[in-house]
Amino acid sequence: MERRVEKLKAFREERDTFFRTNSRSPFTEEQRKGFKGLLYYPIDLSYAMVGPVEKYPRDPKPIYVTLPTNKGKDKRYVKFGRFPFRVRGKTHVLQIYRPLAEDGFFVPFKDATSDTETHREGRYLFIEQMPAGKVLIDFNRAYNPFCEYNEKYTCPVAPAENWLEIPIRAGEKRFRYDR
Repeated sequence: MERRVEKLKAFREERDTFFRTNSRSPFTEEQRKGFKGLLYYPIDLSYAMVGPVEKYPRDPKPIYVTLPTNKGKDKRYVKFGRFPFRVRGKTHVLQIYRPLAEDGFFVPFKDATSDTETHREGRYLFIEQMPAGKVLIDFNRAYNPFCEYNEKYTCPVAPAENWLEIPIRAGEKRFRYDR
């Protein structure tokens, strides 16, 4: 958690640079020329939580889950574990998935800001490995799927088990081209 604010500012700067300059950006070349930066909530470290992941058993076989996408094609994941956390005095739980044939984690979620302030189908979270088997989940790094910026992308939708009743006013907001 040391130097967290500086790390978050660097993350946002790197993300904006990627969107502005990288050929793999979801923006067209024309859109990249006028790009002024993504919209973010102010950094709020109360949305950064460290804790253990309660892993699901993998024997005799992993738990598989199929998530819908914005294009109607389902995508299969391994249900890796769950991450309980507290926000505003209440405990919430996020399910953590692992893509098939990949090492990373995938955490799609929806909250009370979805469709008004943030992407309608939910946002995604990065998970950072910490010492002693713990992870850091920081909603300040919540990001929109590429389909927020370009309809050609296929994006998994946050499943109902990862819908939070509360607003998470941290991370990326909905994008507007007309700023």
